[in-house]
Amino acid sequence: MFEKPQTPSTFVFDMDGTLLNEHHELSPLTIRALNELRERGHHLVIATGRHFMDIRAYLKQLGGGIATITCNGAMIHNGAGELIQRACLPLAVNEILLPLGEKCGVHLNMYTDSEWLVNAPCESMLDAHAQSQFFYRQIALQEMLATPALKILFYGENAMLQQLKTQILAALTLPIHLTFSDEYYLEAMPQAISKGHALRTLMEHLQRPLANSMAFGDGFNDVEMFQTVAHPIVMDNASEKLKQLFPAAQRAQAHHKDGVATFLYERVL
Repeated sequence: MFEKPQTPSTFVFDMDGTLLNEHHELSPLTIRALNELRERGHHLVIATGRHFMDIRAYLKQLGGGIATITCNGAMIHNGAGELIQRACLPLAVNEILLPLGEKCGVHLNMYTDSEWLVNAPCESMLDAHAQSQFFYRQIALQEMLATPALKILFYGENAMLQQLKTQILAALTLPIHLTFSDEYYLEAMPQAISKGHALRTLMEHLQRPLANSMAFGDGFNDVEMFQTVAHPIVMDNASEKLKQLFPAAQRAQAHHKDGVATFLYERVL
């Protein structure tokens, strides 16, 4: 059972489906709760599949000074926004994954150091980025093949993505980290890159312990993060499969019910 920390602890937050509500916004209650955590001396970390450029507007709303893990761990920044670590996929991975994705009929995306690149327009993907104004740029597949990526994202129906995952695992000899952030997104990162690995790297860099740390999340890209912290908190809107992986983890109400803020006020603040 988590006891209210008497000394500074680390609180880690996924964004979509966790810290952000159904409108991809930080609610006033959520902002207030995180500010109160900081006022009490606790350390905050954002750990998300989004690009660093995509979360700057949210960091500003929270007052800045928050360390971040972005692109599912491929980029790590300290609270001042200084880059601590970045990792790119080998181009040989592009040459296998992107053609397979195109054959499966799913939407191809990649994150570079500063951009979100796609092979075709997809209006349904843009709603989640309205506040950040971080939008994609369309380029030809041949250009994508030659572009170093922090991560590659496939967007489509889950059945097609499951089929694609099977094909990737059968065809690719280079080790990568393949995960679903939700049922519509299959994401590929370099080997040993995850939110959990990045959190350990960040804490070592900042010389902060992970004892009594707590993390909130709702997706399979949060698994390694949950395995790293002392107290994983699974959102009620997470899939049943994820909940079954962490049967002893505490639950927070769904993101559209201000689940993170409610949990913090009831159990921590």
